[in-house]
Amino acid sequence: MAARRSDLKALLARRTLIVAPGAYDALSARMIAAHGFPAIYLTGYGTTASLLGRPDIGFITLPDLCGVVRAICQTIDVPVIADAESGFGNAVNLTRTVREYEMAGAAAIHLEDQVVPKRYGGQETPQVVPAEEHAARIRLAVRTRRSDRFLIIGRTDCLPRLGLTEAIRRGNQYRAAGADIVFVHGISTPEELREVGKEVRGPKLVNYSALTLSSQDAPPSFGDLRRWGYSIVILAIEPLFAAARAANGALAALLRCAKESGCPAGDLRALMMPKGEFEAFLAPQDYRGLEDAHLPREP
Repeated sequence: MAARRSDLKALLARRTLIVAPGAYDALSARMIAAHGFPAIYLTGYGTTASLLGRPDIGFITLPDLCGVVRAICQTIDVPVIADAESGFGNAVNLTRTVREYEMAGAAAIHLEDQVVPKRYGGQETPQVVPAEEHAARIRLAVRTRRSDRFLIIGRTDCLPRLGLTEAIRRGNQYRAAGADIVFVHGISTPEELREVGKEVRGPKLVNYSALTLSSQDAPPSFGDLRRWGYSIVILAIEPLFAAARAANGALAALLRCAKESGCPAGDLRALMMPKGEFEAFLAPQDYRGLEDAHLPREP
């Protein structure tokens, strides 16, 4: 686990853009790692949808998310950047949150300055706590962690409600409070991207999904993001939405087959990833050697 956290610090030191697609369970994380991405982002939105089948309005708990982090970190060696919501309570509760994520194996967590509990329908303009209150929480998180290889990301969600100037001010305040990385959430235009990149100090993270969903224009390239000062780009929902679209299409086709009293086997196979290709992501060969070495041979 310490090696994974160290890897993220080493990646940041290279000053190349770290692209981290969003995972929502251990299988999606294994697929991301198998494709060679240098880091994984554990999405609270996606995990709430996948694990609970509910919207992202505060249903997910600390044990829920840390359980997924632990499952991911026990199966892959890629650093995990995890959503830690607002810390799951007040400043005292935050100390447990930091320790639990660190022990689960996360390389970094981001802590947002939203008011808790969230209200459904207010996601576009979330309410936020005073900046100094969240800065104090960042300072406490930094003091609580056992290793400085476990990175704290200060996130502000104030941009839609309070504007770009306040978002930049908060980002710098959270950086001054000890955040290793700053995350201004809700950026939706290239102009906002460039301004945050120029004015916010230190390493910065940006959510590419927000850019692709909020504008009909082509989003900036990853090369643009690096030139504008960003260190990490997360693609929080792309794997989840792609999987949901594929599953939904396959189920619709299966329903048509059921209503038509069956489909040719070839039609069903066309809907699915081949079994061998799927099982390759699960790496069964890692366990066959253990079976051969430690289990009695079958008679």
